Amino acid sequence: MNVKTMKASLILNKQGEVGFFYGEDLEIIPEWVQVDAERGEIYVYDAESNCTALHMEPMSTKTYEKIVERQAILLVQVEDNDISKPVKAIWVPLSVSQQI
Repeated sequence: MNVKTMKASLILNKQGEVGFFYGEDLEIIPEWVQVDAERGEIYVYDAESNCTALHMEPMSTKTYEKIVERQAILLVQVEDNDISKPVKAIWVPLSVSQQI
């Protein structure tokens, strides 16, 4: 498993959709994601389990609930870390671990 780490920004729009904006290419084709809300981390995986970790401020419970409700995360690569300059965007399914 290869792991790459980068910073990201989280945005919640008026429609309740959560987007994660980052400035570098993920270098993988996203297949699924995991979220660690307390640590403010999102792990993006490809089909071969290569991973890119996106780091941000810890998210609120409300934001995390929106992500779980949607069961997907919008990943948006931007140019020069400017959210008004999107390069590409993709909805990626969420994998949620359940504790018993």
